[in-house]
Amino acid sequence: MTAHSTITLAIETSNPSGCGLVPGSAPGVALARGRTIIGVEPMNPQARHDDDLMPAIDRLARRCRVMPREIGRIAVSVGPGGFTGLRVAVVTGAMLARVSGARCVPVPTSLVLARRWPAEVARPARMGVALCAKGERVHTSIVETGPRGGPQVTAVGMLDAPACAALGAAGWIADAHLPPRTRDTLLESGATILPPRYDPAACAEASFDLPDIAPEALRPIYAREPEAVTLWNARRRAEAP
Repeated sequence: MTAHSTITLAIETSNPSGCGLVPGSAPGVALARGRTIIGVEPMNPQARHDDDLMPAIDRLARRCRVMPREIGRIAVSVGPGGFTGLRVAVVTGAMLARVSGARCVPVPTSLVLARRWPAEVARPARMGVALCAKGERVHTSIVETGPRGGPQVTAVGMLDAPACAALGAAGWIADAHLPPRTRDTLLESGATILPPRYDPAACAEASFDLPDIAPEALRPIYAREPEAVTLWNARRRAEAP
């Protein structure tokens, strides 16, 4: 199978609760032949996203007349995002790759969102992506032009308002949970803040220039430790002699 005919399945379910704020933003899946998007299938908004992922893949494959054995790459938006959405996407992508022999491509969600910066707004050379806030801190990534001309992402970590402003990004993508102090600080610095647009087609597009990995190496990017893990570790420490 040549690069021009390779079929890519892209999965974007990183943050279902953050969808719907921007037209065209929805969890779902996409198919591409080579670098051309041939179909997009949104998830059923009336169903749990983890229940509708496989049916959505089936609906899209049937509509595009793509057989499962034709899929050579599986691109997954790996976060940061919601714990359940990321786990379901990663497990599903890895399982399908193992069964079909397809290659896996982990796509940082920041790159997915950066691809949908609106054309009518001047695109900054250095862009911040702020997601998954906890208290006064928010997980921050920087997307900028890499040494070979393509975008590259650097995960900075959980930052407060002054630390976000110190990154010097002229444009930001941030969801509704951005701490008010951080939002005010960035706006006062002159930065533009836009809501995220989650698009499985953008996940496919972002994957084209990223390296493949083995299915068993596919991992989600969690903004912070899952609450259940935090509570479990605290309980173990309390019970330790």
